[in-house]
Amino acid sequence: MSHFSFPALLPAFLALACASGLHAFTTTTGSAVWPDGPIVINLQLSPKAPLSDGQANWNAAAATQLAAWNQHLVRSTFLWVTDSTAPVGNGNFANNVLFAADNFGRAFGDSTLAVTSSFRIGTRIIEADVTFNTKYSWDSYRGPLRAAAGFNAEFSRVALHEFGHVLGLSHPDQAGQFVSAVMNSTAGDIDGLTDDDKAGAAFLYAANIGAIAPAILIPLGDQSPVRGDSVEFSVGVSGTAPFSYQWRRNNVVQGVSTASFVLSNITAASAGTWTVTVTNSRGSASSSMLLTVTDGFVAPTITTQPAAATSLPGRNVVFGVAATGSTPRLYQWRKDGANYGNSSASDTLTIADVQASDAGRYSVVVSNNGGAATSAEAVLTVSASSVAPAFTSAPTSRTVSAGSTVVFSSLAAGTPTPTYQWRRNSTLISGATWPNLVLSRADLSAAGTYTCTATNSAGSATSNSATLSIAPAGTEPSRLDGLSVLTTLATGEPFFTVATVIGGAGTVGLKPLLVRASGPTLGSPLFGIPGTLPDPRLELFSPPTSLATNDNWGTPAANVPGISAALASRAIFPFFAANSRDAAVYNSGLSAGNYTVQVGDTGGGTGLVLAEIYDAGTGAFTATTPRLVSVAVLKTVPADGLVTLGFNIGGTTAKTVLIRALGPTLGALFSLPDTMPDPRVALFAAGATTPFAGNDNWGGDAQILALNNLVTFPPASAASRDAIMVITLNPGGYTVEARPVAGSAGGSVLAEVYELP
Repeated sequence: MSHFSFPALLPAFLALACASGLHAFTTTTGSAVWPDGPIVINLQLSPKAPLSDGQANWNAAAATQLAAWNQHLVRSTFLWVTDSTAPVGNGNFANNVLFAADNFGRAFGDSTLAVTSSFRIGTRIIEADVTFNTKYSWDSYRGPLRAAAGFNAEFSRVALHEFGHVLGLSHPDQAGQFVSAVMNSTAGDIDGLTDDDKAGAAFLYAANIGAIAPAILIPLGDQSPVRGDSVEFSVGVSGTAPFSYQWRRNNVVQGVSTASFVLSNITAASAGTWTVTVTNSRGSASSSMLLTVTDGFVAPTITTQPAAATSLPGRNVVFGVAATGSTPRLYQWRKDGANYGNSSASDTLTIADVQASDAGRYSVVVSNNGGAATSAEAVLTVSASSVAPAFTSAPTSRTVSAGSTVVFSSLAAGTPTPTYQWRRNSTLISGATWPNLVLSRADLSAAGTYTCTATNSAGSATSNSATLSIAPAGTEPSRLDGLSVLTTLATGEPFFTVATVIGGAGTVGLKPLLVRASGPTLGSPLFGIPGTLPDPRLELFSPPTSLATNDNWGTPAANVPGISAALASRAIFPFFAANSRDAAVYNSGLSAGNYTVQVGDTGGGTGLVLAEIYDAGTGAFTATTPRLVSVAVLKTVPADGLVTLGFNIGGTTAKTVLIRALGPTLGALFSLPDTMPDPRVALFAAGATTPFAGNDNWGGDAQILALNNLVTFPPASAASRDAIMVITLNPGGYTVEARPVAGSAGGSVLAEVYELP
């Protein structure tokens, strides 16, 4: 089984049940894999010597099974530490293998021999722990399972199975693939890797130098057949073969592993959301469609009308329409009331190399076996004028710590749309042709003066210059040291959850943290905000373990000194009274890992509430000091509503952050219902009422995608209407508003801020 959490760590739990019992291997949800290089496994099993098969002890038996998998891995291999003394924990970035009576505080399921708990960031596995159930008596041997007295579980084949889960393989038999495999969900007489197991390992960990991750070229399209019809499911992808295909209906795996297939004699049971995930050794991509089954033909209904367009001569123009009703549907486009070309199954019309004669009124007649519907007319205007580029925003000089990511941003207006070229010290930068220039792990060699030139057929313009400076060694590094979420708790919504991560590459030690939920103070004379939450309550988790809860911050009294000292050290606004009903928790030292804060109201009230997470550390801050890495909240927002994230950048140098508001991706990748169809984000400096940056649709910028994938899971597609932006900011406070685009629907949105290394 698997569990979903957000924003950065996605844990999956895979268990082997105790029972007897063509390409078919399957991968875990999300198709996550380890990055290139060694996978360090800490063998911490209790000693026993010898085992029935002659091996010296449990750790030696486990090492034998790790070595068996290594024979089929190329770009990543297991590297094990025998009798390791690494800290044991779930979510601590150490890969532990041990015997225990429970799985890190969670009870084993009935007849469960062992469990693999894995964590991932996006499509990269970052930790996997294997726990063997001490409820059973264990031995190690080859051949058929035995029922001799004194033991009832065979270690080596179970270890082989669980290490397959560590690699990212799942149970073929639970995905409708019935083959001989040690990765099947029940223990049996198979005591070694089968061809299917080996193929799965080789597929995930083949040499992938030069390989390209899958991208959806031909997505799935919604279909509405009549009961008894046949439906073809087909997806087209680009990237480096081989690919694996996993189909799901309503998030349930189907027994199909090909790029296309036909479902005959459709019934109501076939209806639902169908999703295909395409995977290769570099990553995965998904596409979804809604299948609606009707008892009779349903006439078309136009749901999205064609939009008017203005174009220069020589450009391409695309008109589109959206319709519901039974499939198949035919589309007959018209110009000025007369048929324009032949009818086809395409809901778009592309006019290439537009000329003045193409100007006119365009509409479309959508037809099926149930009837026809005619769209409104959309006017195409062909303009003969062109405008030279002019910069509307230009790059800003930055000073960063060595090894930081830096983003220079620019944007130019012009007709036709300008192209871009960046230069450093007047020298052209090869491939730097996006409005944004991303410099990863910038060092002294990247320091210099940067400019951007925008060009179209009417002329060109060059931006002002921006200087990149690298701070001297020993300069206090920048970091996120304060995070917040301002939102409304509505009727029928007992709580919401804020997630964060403590850590950062190369950091060690503990992090003091102050967590607050402010409602009454927001409504007090201090701020005078109406409609605030009357009695907030918060609970701090290291999932799934609760670490602390609080209702009123002054109770118990032992909490107050730590909270007050943290407030004073950070110069954070105080609560308006010592007996206010605001909530707060202070923890003097949390280890690296993911944490969540659940905020509700003690009396079930509703209203505006501010959830805050502060770095409460004191003393010098260095590159090895643990820090806050991200903040995220999953919230349902109405069409006229919003959710606000706040963050503060501390230190003396600029910091680059990734800001996201995901709606369509939540539906496509995680099958969440009622997601926000078109979110947007706006970025404000602290106290400002006008945004200085923002994003609506992220547009598929390859640089943004590469940075996104460093810290979290990718968007569903380059064409998704999710909002994603990357920006370099000087120290100070900032707020992000996430809301629906004007005129679009509300829904569930995942609003996030991440630091970028």
